[in-house]
Amino acid sequence: MNGSPSPSDSFLDTLFARARAERPDTARAEYAFETRLLARLRSARQTDRVWARVSWRMAPFFGAFVLVLVLWQAEVSSSTQDAEQAALAENSAAVDLWNNFN
Repeated sequence: MNGSPSPSDSFLDTLFARARAERPDTARAEYAFETRLLARLRSARQTDRVWARVSWRMAPFFGAFVLVLVLWQAEVSSSTQDAEQAALAENSAAVDLWNNFN
């Protein structure tokens, strides 16, 4: 199959050589390409939803808000654990009662 070239292979080689020799005219497609591209991007940007743009601009503030909430939750959690430890040390009978319910 790969031994000797068939007549169709030489015909294909001729066609490929002609295709390589003929250069398409791309001047019309290249004319004002950047201007057309920027116009299309601007029109796409104008049709975006307002909430999408606002949410991306507010993303750093949302991140800071989440960070503050995490720190606040950690503080509340540690103070709750301290109060729980103090209550358990003062009233061991209530701890036994609580363990019986669980």
